[in-house]
Amino acid sequence: MTPLASALSCVARAKIVCTSGGNSQLGKIHLLLLGGVDEGAYVRLKGGVDLELRARMRYEIIEDDREGMGPFRVTTRWYEYSLQESGGQAVVEYHWHPGGKSHEDRPHVHLGTAQLRPNAVMTKKQHLLTGRVTFEQVIRQAIEYGVEPLCADWDDRLTAAETPHVLYRTWSVAPNMR
Repeated sequence: MTPLASALSCVARAKIVCTSGGNSQLGKIHLLLLGGVDEGAYVRLKGGVDLELRARMRYEIIEDDREGMGPFRVTTRWYEYSLQESGGQAVVEYHWHPGGKSHEDRPHVHLGTAQLRPNAVMTKKQHLLTGRVTFEQVIRQAIEYGVEPLCADWDDRLTAAETPHVLYRTWSVAPNMR
């Protein structure tokens, strides 16, 4: 939780919570939420734009017997990161939900209704394929949109938080995207 909390602290004063046993229990899919126990909760961000952030992630603590790695690690099983205007209009949503209700189980992004004209070629239902998106990338994107960082060293904090994930992840582009 520490890297994610460090990344979040760059733009918001909010809690990251997880389901019971989410810090130590193996063999169970845990849920991580921003801002409290409500899965629909958004955290308001400050700055020149009026944005709110929601982050939900399902993860599992697993054994890792790779040389110099273990004995345990966290593996992401599903994520949804969303930026919306304070009025509730989606701006952009980053999804990866294998085994979900959608036919698309590869990492993808949705442009929100706030970004699309009624007669646009694309709709908010369109799946724009991406590689794996990290929480830290979403925070960076929010800052690029105009969210005010809460600390001067935000770039260094985001890099420090994301680096272990990037170095040790077992995939970054879903096999069927290559």
